Amino acid sequence: MNVSPAGISAGLWALVREHAITRRRRLGDAVFAEIDGFAWVQGWEISRLGTGHRYRDPRFDRVAACRTCGGSGKGECGGACRTCKGDGLLNFVEAPAARHRV
Repeated sequence: MNVSPAGISAGLWALVREHAITRRRRLGDAVFAEIDGFAWVQGWEISRLGTGHRYRDPRFDRVAACRTCGGSGKGECGGACRTCKGDGLLNFVEAPAARHRV
């Protein structure tokens, strides 16, 4: 008979282990249910990592730091960068919105 170090047979040990993993996952789902719902509505990516969850907004794939100003938004003469118009970021999908100075 195959016995684990705790003295439990291998089949029973696998059943206990599977039950513990299932309960842990259900507890994590209950704890993160509200946050997961918010992230799902926002269109974020949700990754399970052991007992925690990781959230990521896929819109970050569309932007990159401006190489002209190094992401600072400042141009050569101290004004706004011409390439990114002072934002420090370049959006590859959406056209830049017109800025209204007040």
